[in-house]
Amino acid sequence: MTEALPKWLTKTPVAHRGLHDIAKGVPENSRLAFQKAIEGGYAIELDVRITGDGQAVVFHDAVLDRLCGKPGRVADMTLAALKRETLLGTAETVPSFRDVLDLVQGRAPLLVEIKKDNAEPAGKLEAAVANMLRHYPGPVAVQSFSPRTVKWFRDNAPQFVRGQIACAMSDMGKNLNWYQRLALAWMLNHFHGEPMFLAYDVNDLPAPLTARYRARHMPVVSWTVRTPEQRARAAAHADNIIFEELSTK
Repeated sequence: MTEALPKWLTKTPVAHRGLHDIAKGVPENSRLAFQKAIEGGYAIELDVRITGDGQAVVFHDAVLDRLCGKPGRVADMTLAALKRETLLGTAETVPSFRDVLDLVQGRAPLLVEIKKDNAEPAGKLEAAVANMLRHYPGPVAVQSFSPRTVKWFRDNAPQFVRGQIACAMSDMGKNLNWYQRLALAWMLNHFHGEPMFLAYDVNDLPAPLTARYRARHMPVVSWTVRTPEQRARAAAHADNIIFEELSTK
């Protein structure tokens, strides 16, 4: 399957939430972080959520506390209200997905993570993202922890490269039930979405699952690589890295 995938997915290191460094005033998932990644020659990983008015916004957390220093849920707010919020005490404001596409304009590959609450059905956010990407001029792939999201892209927008995010069951979020943790750890329901690549936690490498998929020519992208030791592990057991706080030059 590797031959059918774009070369950047295995050859170009991916800056996690952009090339951010809050010590230098560059917050994660910000226009400035994405511009820094472009200038560094990296691909860009970013997170997309659905707003209360059905729009796609670039924001990692479900709530505003950590990134904006105030209470509130992304799913309860309008896009206009979110775009007025600043990130981590900087002058950078929360961007919409459209803002990011207009900024990047194909100058760097995009790896778009579709962020979903556990009870959130597939459809609305996926459609919003796919509709904006249909005429986007640059290289792009989508990924998600949710097999339902991956399946949605297989069924409704198969032209986009799609990946399944997974990790060992012991490291899965507490909000998932035992079957969801097991399913993601061992990809028990991966066939529903027929992912074209696997994004796997670097801390869980090596793993029988990733070895099996690489043997079948399915690329493995390892996240989130922050240390030289993790980079060496990823080099031995994966095909590319999603990184932060690490020099790749």
